[in-house]
Amino acid sequence: MFHTMKSSADFAAALEASHQQPVVLFKHSDNCPFSGAAQIEVAHSKHDLEIYGITVQYTPELKVEIAEKTGVEHSSPQAILLHKGVAVNHYFRSEIKERTLKAAIKALLSEQ
Repeated sequence: MFHTMKSSADFAAALEASHQQPVVLFKHSDNCPFSGAAQIEVAHSKHDLEIYGITVQYTPELKVEIAEKTGVEHSSPQAILLHKGVAVNHYFRSEIKERTLKAAIKALLSEQ
């Protein structure tokens, strides 16, 4: 499911949700071809991933907050895998693939 984040409260909800299951924070730009390709791969695919996304040019304060709270330097497009409130991995540009994210989540869950 794709959830659009526009505020700190939305980001807090993503962090909280990551305590139930791993979630993906997806940051992209509306005017970047790399972001467009990543968005098609992740946000528009039919899958069972929990994705919380922002469009960086419309949420500049939120992109900074995410970088500060996760400890992952901002890039775009970017997918950050959160588990139990912590960034456990992140992906940039062509690394952002549905199969890659699913494999990372499966590995996380098998460690429990």
